[in-house]
Amino acid sequence: MMKILLPTDGSTYSENAARVTKRIGNEHNEFIILHVLADKGMGMKSWQKDGADVLFSSIENILIEIGFDSSRIKKVVEEGNAPAQIVDVANRYEVDLIVMGNQGKSGLKKIMGSVTAKVLELSEKLVLVVPPNYTFSQVEDNSNDVQTIH
Repeated sequence: MMKILLPTDGSTYSENAARVTKRIGNEHNEFIILHVLADKGMGMKSWQKDGADVLFSSIENILIEIGFDSSRIKKVVEEGNAPAQIVDVANRYEVDLIVMGNQGKSGLKKIMGSVTAKVLELSEKLVLVVPPNYTFSQVEDNSNDVQTIH
């Protein structure tokens, strides 16, 4: 069994990261979907929790569509600095792998998003970064499913 952390910000990059778990996962995997809210010292508002629930539903639906059991999916909301919280949750839940997307901007951020770069810097856990141009196709071959990452 592998425990996989899927940080989400609601982007297509996060959804792509969820989809790639079909390639590396099996029915025994456990998933922790994490959304981090910026800590503005005012506590979590109900509308922020509602927003997180929508993000969770999106990622959970993808995991269920690709064959994972909803009973093996845990949802976590944290407040604070996103990279620090991702690493903290990975350690607290003793995950084996962090799977996250990236979003290019400029400089090093063009290669990978700033949150992703910082997680790679801080984490002692294995981190799989899914590139923004990732696509996943599945082709049936008589007896086996062949999965290809482009």
